[in-house]
Amino acid sequence: MSTRRQLAYAAGAPGFASIDHVVGTMLLYFYLPPPGRGLVAQLPQETLFGPLTAFGIAMLIARTVDSVASPLIGHASDISRSRLGHRRAFMLFGLLPMLALPLLAYWPPSDVGGAINAVWLTGVLSCYYVFATMYTGPHGALIPEIARSDDERARLTRLLALCAFPMAGLLMTWPRGIDWGREVGLAPTESMRAIVIVLALVAFVLCSIPLFAIDEKRFTERVEPETVSLRESLASVLANRPFRIFLGAHVLFASAASLIFPVLPYLATVLLGRSEGFAFDLSASLGLMIAVGYAIVPRLLGSLRPKKILLISFFIFGVAAAALGMIEPSGPGQPQDVRNLAIAFISLGVMGLAIAGVSLLPNVLVGQLIDEDAARGGTNRSALFLGVMRAFDKWAFGLSAAMIAFLFVRFGNGPDNPLGVQLVGPIAAVLGLGAVLMLSRFPEERS
Repeated sequence: MSTRRQLAYAAGAPGFASIDHVVGTMLLYFYLPPPGRGLVAQLPQETLFGPLTAFGIAMLIARTVDSVASPLIGHASDISRSRLGHRRAFMLFGLLPMLALPLLAYWPPSDVGGAINAVWLTGVLSCYYVFATMYTGPHGALIPEIARSDDERARLTRLLALCAFPMAGLLMTWPRGIDWGREVGLAPTESMRAIVIVLALVAFVLCSIPLFAIDEKRFTERVEPETVSLRESLASVLANRPFRIFLGAHVLFASAASLIFPVLPYLATVLLGRSEGFAFDLSASLGLMIAVGYAIVPRLLGSLRPKKILLISFFIFGVAAAALGMIEPSGPGQPQDVRNLAIAFISLGVMGLAIAGVSLLPNVLVGQLIDEDAARGGTNRSALFLGVMRAFDKWAFGLSAAMIAFLFVRFGNGPDNPLGVQLVGPIAAVLGLGAVLMLSRFPEERS
C-alpha cells in the first residue's frame, strides 16, 4: 500500500482523538469544575452509593455498555461479508452518531444540575461509546491485516502516532480557549461548547478520509472469516495465557494514564494557582517528550525486546506519577512555586517518554499473538482480540473517571480543599508499578 494511502488510513487516528478528547478529558471539567472558575457543577456533589458519585455512576454504566458491545462488534466485523468491506461497513455506520452524541453531553436539560442531568449523561455516553467502538474497533483491526510483519506493524503504528501527535498538541490548547473566551466576553460554559463544536467538525473530516482510502479487497490480506460462535471464539481468546497477562498490564497502565490527563486543568488552577490556560503549558511538556520518545523507541527496538521497553516505560511512568503527589498548593511568587513548577514539568516530561513507548508497542505484541492464533486455528480473530482489549480498557477508563470523581467529592478539588487533586498522582503511580509486575510474567519467547 502506498505511503499516501497509509497516511489516509492514519487520518482516522487524529480524527477520533479529537472527538474522544471532548468526552475523555474536557467533560470532567464541565460537569465537576473547581470552585470559583465561572462554571456551574452540572451534577450532585455527593457520594450516592458507597464511593460512587453521580459522574462516576454515569461513566461506569456507559463503560459497562461499551465493554459488552466491544467484543460483539469485533466478532460481527470478523465474520462480516459486507460488499463494503467487513471493517469499512461498521466504520460507516458508526461515524455520524459518534460525532453527534458528544455534543449533546454539553447541553444537559438542566442548567443547575441535578438527577435529570445524571440520567441524560448516562444515556448519551452509553450510546456514544457503542457507536465509537463501531468506528475505532474495525479501524484498529485493519492494522494486522494491512501490515503483515512486526516491522510493518511497528511502522504503521508509528505513523498513526505521528499523525495523531499534531492533533494532540492542538487539543492541549483547549484550556486556553476558556481564557480567550473570557477576553472576548464569553462565559466559560459558552467557550467550552464552542470548542466542542469545532472539534466535532474537525473529527468528521479526518475520520471520513480512511473510508475512501482503503479498498479492503485490494489492500488487506485476509484469512477466511470466523465460522464458530462468539462464545467459542471469546473463550479461545481468553484462554490465551500470554494475552491475559498482557491484557492485565495494559489495563493497569491505561487506568494510570487516564487518571492524569483529565486533572491537568485542576493541577494548573488548584495546586499551581494559575488559570486554566496554564494547563496547556503542562501538556506541552508532556507532548514534547512524547515526540522525543517517538524518535527514540523505534531505534531501541533494534537492541531491546518490546517487552523490556514496555517494562521500562511502565516503571518510569509510575515513578514520575508518584512525584506529582509532592506538589503543595501555591501560586506565582509564593515560596513553593518554583519547586512545584519543577516537579510538575519534569514529572510530566518523564511521563511523556513512557507514554511514547506504551503507545507504539502494544500492536506489535498483540499482532504476534493474533498471528499465532490464526496459524493454530486458521481463522482471523484480530477484531475480537482488539475488541476484548478495548473492552477491558473501557472498564479501566470508567473506573478511573469514577475514582477521580470520588476523590474530588470526598477530599475536595478546590484551593481550600486540594487533597483530592493531590492524591491522583500517587494512585496512578501504584497502578503503573502494578503494570510492571504484571508484564514481567509475559513469556519472553513470545515478545
